[in-house]
Amino acid sequence: MVQVSDRSEHRGNRDSAGTARATCLLDRGGDAAVLLFAAWTLAYHLALLFDPPTTALLAGWLAASAGAAAVLLARRRRRRGWRGAGSTAGSTTGSRAGSTAALWRDRPGRVLTAPPRVLAAVAVAAGAVAGTCAGLHPSGVPWWCAWAPGVVGVAASAAWVLRRRGVPATRPHPDVETAAGTSPAPVPDHVGGRDLRWGTPLALATGAGFAVASLYIVNTDADDAYFVSRSVATAATGRIPMKDVVFTSGSTGPIAGEPPVSSIEVLVGAVARLLGVPAASFLWYAVLPGVTFLAVWSLWRLVRAWAPRNAALCFAVGAVYLLWSGQERASLGAFHLLRMWQGKAVLVSALVPLLYVYLTRWAERRRPRDLVLLAAAGIAAVGLTSSAVLVVPLVTAAAALPLAAAGRVRTGLAACSAAAYPLAAGLAVALLHEDTSVHGAFHDAPESFQWVLLHGTLGILAGCALWLSPWTARPGVPALVATGAAAVLTLLVLPGVLEAAADVTDAGQVLWRTMWIVPAPAMIGLLAAVRVPRPASLPPGRALAVLPAAALVAAVVVAGTPVWTAASGSFVASRPSWKVPAENVGTARAVVREAGSGGAVLMPTRYMRVVPLLSADVHAVNPNPHYLSLLPAPPRLIEDRRLLSRAVRSPYSRKPSPAEFRDALRRADVRVACVFVRDRRGTALLADAGWTGTRRVGRLVCAFPPAG
Repeated sequence: MVQVSDRSEHRGNRDSAGTARATCLLDRGGDAAVLLFAAWTLAYHLALLFDPPTTALLAGWLAASAGAAAVLLARRRRRRGWRGAGSTAGSTTGSRAGSTAALWRDRPGRVLTAPPRVLAAVAVAAGAVAGTCAGLHPSGVPWWCAWAPGVVGVAASAAWVLRRRGVPATRPHPDVETAAGTSPAPVPDHVGGRDLRWGTPLALATGAGFAVASLYIVNTDADDAYFVSRSVATAATGRIPMKDVVFTSGSTGPIAGEPPVSSIEVLVGAVARLLGVPAASFLWYAVLPGVTFLAVWSLWRLVRAWAPRNAALCFAVGAVYLLWSGQERASLGAFHLLRMWQGKAVLVSALVPLLYVYLTRWAERRRPRDLVLLAAAGIAAVGLTSSAVLVVPLVTAAAALPLAAAGRVRTGLAACSAAAYPLAAGLAVALLHEDTSVHGAFHDAPESFQWVLLHGTLGILAGCALWLSPWTARPGVPALVATGAAAVLTLLVLPGVLEAAADVTDAGQVLWRTMWIVPAPAMIGLLAAVRVPRPASLPPGRALAVLPAAALVAAVVVAGTPVWTAASGSFVASRPSWKVPAENVGTARAVVREAGSGGAVLMPTRYMRVVPLLSADVHAVNPNPHYLSLLPAPPRLIEDRRLLSRAVRSPYSRKPSPAEFRDALRRADVRVACVFVRDRRGTALLADAGWTGTRRVGRLVCAFPPAG
């Protein structure tokens, strides 16, 4: 019996070590992706000054990255050689645990006491009230009922967290040990072996499932007319698109409010050109599942870093929340599985959780590699979207300010390296571009909260998870950073704050994205780690630990909206698909083929949206009215395009006179004009304008300009 037990324990230790190694390997893969993309972004921004061919840009980026990797590997081997090969598994694990535990020592002479029960009760009660009122605001609850208790809760939580700054940041985890005679097992973040044995396979399966689902779920987004068109133009020309490629072939300046700082679209186009595949296909069939898996793994990493216990259950709750949070177009679920091919979605779904992971690791371990990753994450964020200028400094402040308040000023200042590049990029854009204003409707604090963090049951969960996160996160740095995130969000939702920011930045239309600083899936998942009191009559067991997770999952599923349903604007295709209906793609491709080379095509809006995804030579008259309003072009050009798109929008749209229509078609250089088959007034308008040779294309009737 003793021998059987020993073998079983030996096998269990071996399995724990193997799972830990696999976890660390995937963690390092994610870190490598951040470093590589940060290097690409630096190369891209340098290339904006010289405009080299994208092939040369790719070659230089890969060569520089390979050289840097070789230097780092050589240095690592030398360090290992200096340490010697005689270290045992136990000494390695023990030294790591000891060094990390020493990073959160208290000030000399400070006596630690338990937090007063009154302070804890006030913080928890105020946080619960704030979250509930924020979620119920659309039902008539005044907004001050959300932010006022939020202020009280954050103040009480901050007082509690700062009183406990002598608690060790980490503790050794005996669940992850090495078997005799094997190499030391890595200890990923702060979870035990049991959480890794269950959580890592669960995260792998979830990431793979999300990646596969991303190929089949179709949710059309009008912004693709801009983002995907940059990749298409890069693949077609082999150059960085410095000017407009949505409406023209670079005959006008770039669209206002969209400075060419993001590099991800050019990277996709450059690689697609190198491989000889359509840029949109490469984006949706290769890039999309890859970044979707990375986002799921980033959620698992943040949960591992912050969860005090039951990390696997916390992750499962967060994943379910993402799947059932499709009730708003700006929800975190809508920016995850439904829109991960856009850089801004990668920022909020993958990079924001990674930023919190890196900030936590830096504050706990203070290793140079963590500081490098922080700086690289800030650079990569700018390469994903210009919204990084708004989001990354706020995420950084959520960690840096609490660290400074806890007396770790130098650690907090060093953490600001994550925000350095985004702030520098924002300053450069402001100095080099005449018009950086973003036109559109402004969303105040209540509307922004409702739009991103939702309302009703899911809004209550997100609000409570936010304001209670100092109490649900692991004590130490995670609780401190969670308190900072709650404090920053509370400041943003105070009356007049977002309005003042809109006046200063001229970015009022996108300030709702500041809500992205809340890693709601992870924070809602942390609620599953709440301990359930065990009645004395029940025997010890882990069954009660599942109850909070089960209740949360039930609440999310009952009250939420699945992201793959028509209620969220989605449908599931029968095979991997572009993110527009196949019928629209086929019709638009046939019309572009009829147009030949150059010029523009006119169709109802649903078909014109597809044209920038297909061609950088033939353009649609008006694929996106919002971007048309931002185009730095003569007013006559914009009015012509609005008139034309309105004329063919539907059988019931207002039609111009034949003369106005004919002149606008000529000035816009339209080669093919199409209306719906049932639009008899539109067909007559084409005939009256002298356009003949009608031809049926799908659900459209198309006509061509008169000869000569």
